This record gives sequence, structure tokens and C-alpha cells, in this order.
Amino acid sequence: MSLHRPGHFRRGFTLIELLVVIAIIAVLIALLLPAVQQAREAARRTQCRNNLKQLGLALHNYHDSAKVFPPGYVDRNADPNVTPDLDQGPGWGWATFLLPYLDQANVYNQINFNQGVGLLSNVKISQQSLPAFQCPSDGRQDPFPVYDSTFTTPITTVAHSNYVGCNGWVECFNGAGGNPQPGAWTDNNAGTFGTAGVGLFYRNSSNSAASVTDGLTNTVVVGERSSNHAPATWTGAVTGGRCPAWMAASPVTPYSPPPGPAYDNADFGEGLIFAHCNANHLPNADFPIYDPDTFYSLHIGGSQFLLGDGSVRFISSTVDGYTYQYLSTISGGEVPGDY
Repeated sequence: MSLHRPGHFRRGFTLIELLVVIAIIAVLIALLLPAVQQAREAARRTQCRNNLKQLGLALHNYHDSAKVFPPGYVDRNADPNVTPDLDQGPGWGWATFLLPYLDQANVYNQINFNQGVGLLSNVKISQQSLPAFQCPSDGRQDPFPVYDSTFTTPITTVAHSNYVGCNGWVECFNGAGGNPQPGAWTDNNAGTFGTAGVGLFYRNSSNSAASVTDGLTNTVVVGERSSNHAPATWTGAVTGGRCPAWMAASPVTPYSPPPGPAYDNADFGEGLIFAHCNANHLPNADFPIYDPDTFYSLHIGGSQFLLGDGSVRFISSTVDGYTYQYLSTISGGEVPGDY
């Protein structure tokens, strides 16, 4: 008696069928991967936005307590006409003063504000990485060395940040003291220097909400700086330090030691915590790329900015140049367009 049942037999995949299935799976993965990447970037961008919102809350809580916003950075040189190459220190910046309002009082209490950023007893605490100042889209968030003007030996090493304060529309070297010095930019459309070029943060600034006569909703106070463009830190303006422009070098090599094009175009220590909004330096579209003290991000098409009222806006690289510039001042009297 045969056990074979006619009409019943086993059949496997042929090689061609297997290859077709693999090809279909590969196509589906290729179609799905960009969507996954976009979803991840959307999540990272949301986290970055939340970081900026928390900074906005901290700024206003500080203002409620002190009746002014924190200084851009603290320096013993109180002359607004002096450029930052003559800073005397200690240099602690606006973000440092927000630490108690960001649940970082333990970090704040370890700082000796009578000593310089990254020096003496402040060496270790100045290298403390804090998630509140990190954009998750930026994969390079390690502490970095800051070199002096000889570009031979680092002065210190400081923690990384992705958020810098708005110094106005004049290049930060000329605007660091709050009385922008002519020489870096002239702009007939914006009128003269002085208050027309000043942002919320500068050396020893003490602006209140009442100082922002352009309106808090029309004023950029903090924005993004990605590590591939130039280094930034939450600590402060390292006295005597320089801020390189990584994109001036090809290939772009963030945190590379000097010398080289990045350091040939370096700004001074104020560039580590400040940026400017100039009609010629739009977010993520800076040209020339030799200025480190601009806003830049790893988000596609622009950067995120904190406005004075605590709201966060994404400003496109295609924004009208003068609208972007007008948003950077606190009392210029300009009327920005839509953005």
C-alpha cells in the first residue's frame, strides 16, 4: 500500500523568487528610511525647541527676581567703547546666570565668580556638559579647548553649548560693549550705529523688559550655533580666548587645533557666547562663511530662535535680510516684516 497521496507535494522558493522578494524588501526599506530619518529629526528639533523654551522661562524668572535680564557677560572693563580684545575678565556669561532657574543650582554654586572662566578653581566646573544647552541634532557636544591670540597653547577647556545670545546686527567684535564701533559694517538702510545696532546681550549689559522698546515679540534674544560652524559654550567669554570659524577651512574639521583658516578668521572670546543677525549673514546661509559669530544650525533650511516674549520661532535661510536684521535689536525703532 502506497503512502503517496496524488496531488499533494512540497514546493520551495526558486532562486529567482527569492531574489525578487529581497529586492522588494530593499525597495521598501529605501522608501521607509527617509521617513524614519525625518521623524527622528522632527523629534530632535522638538527637543531643541523645548530647550529654547526653557531658556526663555529661565530668562523671565531671572528678570522677575533681578528686575533686569542677565548681563551678556561680566568684565572688569566697563568702557562700552572698548573692543573685547582688551577684556579683563572674569567673563561669566548670560547662560551661567540662568543656571539656578534651570534646576542647575548645584552647578552654579560651584562657580567662583571672582575667577575667570575655566581657570583655577573653575577648571572642572567649566567643562560640565549640560543637556539644557545641547541641541540633539548636533552630534559633537564634547568640551573643547580655547586658544589665545598666539594660537599656540590653549588657555582652557570649556563645555559645549548650541545656544548663543543675540548681540545685535553689528559684528560682535564691534558690538560687544553695547556701543557698536564703526568699521565692521555700514548699512544705510539701518541708519547710524548706536542703539540701532544693539541686541539684548552685551558686555555688562543690564537691560530690562522696558529697555526693549521694539517689543519683546519682535526681538531675537537667543539662537542656535552648531558645532560644525563655530564653537560655543554656556560658560562665558573666555578672556583672551579666540573663537574659530570652522567653515573657513576645507574640509570642515570642528575642534581641530590651530593654525589654519579657521583660526585666521577667529573672533575673540565674546564670539563663544554671542552671535549677530546681519542682512548679509542669514541663518544657515552665512556668506562669506568666515564669521564665527553668526547663527547656524544642523536643522534643514534655517535655525530656531528664542524671542523676548518666550516664544520660539524657526527662521528660514530665505528670510528677508532686513527683517532678520531688525529682529536683532532691542530699541532700533525698526518695523520687521513677516517671517
